[in-house]
Amino acid sequence: MRRVISFWSIVLTIFIFAGVASAVKTSLWEQQNHSDFESGKPKNLSLTSTGDVMLSLKIDDFTKLKETQVWAIVEDAEGNLYAGTGNEGKIYKISAGGDSAELYYNSPEVTIYSLAIGPDGALYAGTGPDGLIYKITDATTPPTTLLNEGDKYVWALHFDDAGNLYAATGTDGKIYKITPDGESDVLFDAEEQNIMTLLAHENGFYAGSGDNGIIYHIMDDGTAKVIYQATQKEIRVLEMDSKGNLYAAAVTSQPAEPSRSRRGSGSSAGPPTPTGPPPPGGGPPQENKSNLYKIRPDGTAVSVWNSPEPLILAIVLESDSQILVGTGNEGKIYRVNPMTGDYTEIGKCSADQVVAIHQREVDGKPTTLLATGNPGKLFTVTTDYVEDGTLESEVHNAQSLSRWGKLSWEGAMEEGTTITFSTRTGNTKKPDDTWSDWSDELETPEGSQVPNGDAQYIQWRAKFTTTDTEKTPALKKVTLASVQTNVEPRFTGITIDDGSSSGNQDQRRRSGGNLPPPGARSSSSGGSSNGDAPSKNWKVTWSVEDANEDTLQYTLYYKAATEGDWRLLKKELTKAEYEWDITTVADGRYQVKVVATDKLSNPVGWAKSAEKVSKPFDVDNTQPAIGEIQVAKNGNGTYKITCDVTDMGTPIEKAVYKIDSDQEWKAIFPNDGIFDSKSEQLLLETGELPDGAHAITIQVTDRAKNTAVGRAGF
Repeated sequence: MRRVISFWSIVLTIFIFAGVASAVKTSLWEQQNHSDFESGKPKNLSLTSTGDVMLSLKIDDFTKLKETQVWAIVEDAEGNLYAGTGNEGKIYKISAGGDSAELYYNSPEVTIYSLAIGPDGALYAGTGPDGLIYKITDATTPPTTLLNEGDKYVWALHFDDAGNLYAATGTDGKIYKITPDGESDVLFDAEEQNIMTLLAHENGFYAGSGDNGIIYHIMDDGTAKVIYQATQKEIRVLEMDSKGNLYAAAVTSQPAEPSRSRRGSGSSAGPPTPTGPPPPGGGPPQENKSNLYKIRPDGTAVSVWNSPEPLILAIVLESDSQILVGTGNEGKIYRVNPMTGDYTEIGKCSADQVVAIHQREVDGKPTTLLATGNPGKLFTVTTDYVEDGTLESEVHNAQSLSRWGKLSWEGAMEEGTTITFSTRTGNTKKPDDTWSDWSDELETPEGSQVPNGDAQYIQWRAKFTTTDTEKTPALKKVTLASVQTNVEPRFTGITIDDGSSSGNQDQRRRSGGNLPPPGARSSSSGGSSNGDAPSKNWKVTWSVEDANEDTLQYTLYYKAATEGDWRLLKKELTKAEYEWDITTVADGRYQVKVVATDKLSNPVGWAKSAEKVSKPFDVDNTQPAIGEIQVAKNGNGTYKITCDVTDMGTPIEKAVYKIDSDQEWKAIFPNDGIFDSKSEQLLLETGELPDGAHAITIQVTDRAKNTAVGRAGF
């Protein structure tokens, strides 16, 4: 039996200790989601939608161009690249390795929107704002104009196996077919203003419009049907996987009409994706939003990715489960899994828009080229990671002065890769010169003590490094422990409620002002006294705040206003209220004091306390005294009745009377007509009464709702 008692005693002790210890709150600031890390400042890092952070792929300048936009890029059979640009309408020829870039053709047009290499090896270029198609055989021979039908823009070009050239144009929404002999004809005339993209498929094309987000399937004979209409305005790019799934990049805004001004006029024609027109019914333009759709072979469609960037400008299928996406307006590149919707931001180039993507093999290795706008440049995305990167977290607000514990992190670090952290703290929302310097690097993932001093705000900075650019460390979760420096509770008021059923809140005694004594009411002209009996259980309540959200315990004291020492009323209260039986104290003026402590939530020596004293209030448990009721005849059947009433505690509030068998109480007033003191002389002039004996009953009530009754016969 002794062993059982000992065992349960230990268990009980453990539970008591655990209950107290758990009240000492250790706050954990955890970051492990994409939104957590994105809210910070990543540099040279890739963020995945599942919350991983890695080094980004290295994105290098491929060649030097000084243009506003590079709209199109194609490759010839020898590996040379051609770049169509704006706003000077120039075409550049770039060597396979990017070592040289020479002006290939300087057109009179503003922009070269589209390029294609023909079966004959010639370069074909679509322009704006005159909607021309040039055939360029070399850098010295003047080009041949194949199309000049009054269109403004040639958005896309494509050759079929028979050598026919197809051109998607605007702003009349036509698709032209140009034979190898140079004869042109309209293959399809859409009701849309712009056909933005073409994708060859079997005996025809898929085409996407730039006005109402329509995707057409157009056959070789020009017959067409709509297979899908997106909620966005513009179908920017179309691609198809090996299973026949069609992917469409759709953008909310409509394509802008680039400037028709000639070169040198000072105008600038940006990418055709500015904010769209007002929605139906007016209102401000819609915010740019982009989606990636999948249209299955059976015609069903589903959105597979909502881009975090406003513009999807280019896509390339790297495999059935991986799509490379170029966006604007921060030059970010994403890899998207269309099966799951997961994505990774693999890098960011030093341009606003990734307008086109071209993939090829160089020395047996896949190479990705990016054509950009603002500025117009060419970049290459390598398969190597950058050597280092940093992630600076958002500023964390601990809500009050805090002590810092350990910083720990989870991730994957292959040999040759590292992740280390440093921290800094301060007492302003935005880091400034008053903040501490960044600490030395913390290197223990299981938990490194934060060396910075107490403060309200903190930041961490993660440093990623690799000595092998084929490997990258990956960060998954960061946890920072802290405990707020204990702050004493703060009282905001005390209320002493006499329990009056009148509902008049002005009858409550609060710590903030001098109010009437308990139960005080304005004088009544009469009526029954039922329900006016005083409540002798008063409710004392208080309001208190604790910045640390600690569990508070209260002790309540009282004393007469003339006394110096406080008397204990109740201790170890856990609710901010107490019901007080005031019949336990003598009549007089009193005060109450509440002491709040947070000792239940803090170790010995850390606890804080605060106290609040109420304004004085009166306790009156004694009924009024009714003197002798004096009756004098007036001689005409009426009587003059007087009576002195007094109260030792509070002023008289009202008096009522009944004569003989009256059913209702009637008001009787002092001789001066107002109840305003502790001593009053009541005066009543009766009406004419019948002859014979009579009796009067007088009921007097003080402001504390104490009642006395006097009777007399006459």
